[in-house]
Amino acid sequence: MNTYIKERREEGFTLIELLISIVVVGILTAVVIVGIGGLNDTGAKGACQASRDAAKAASTVHKANQDVYPTTFTDMTGATPSPELDLGDSVTANGAGDLLTGDGWTLGISGGGATPPVFTTC
Repeated sequence: MNTYIKERREEGFTLIELLISIVVVGILTAVVIVGIGGLNDTGAKGACQASRDAAKAASTVHKANQDVYPTTFTDMTGATPSPELDLGDSVTANGAGDLLTGDGWTLGISGGGATPPVFTTC
């Protein structure tokens, strides 16, 4: 068989070799796409957790300044002389002030007043 190939001086890839390489590249591409797909969720969870941590710290500062815990996010963002909580332009509070909404996440607050507020999970 080797003499047959040497006599014809055939070079290149066979159809089977090409098909195998295409299948391998397809499998690797699928693995990468699945791996990248979960990154958006991770970013949203991280942003929500960072906002929750900032809100917890701001509620403690609000308690020190006003002698009561905040009942809404508006209490912390509209406080005078300066707000205890500033999460930037990408985060908005609903009309009642009990929900913060970011890019792909929502954070809630309940309670407050005499007891520390409870922040919902992201």
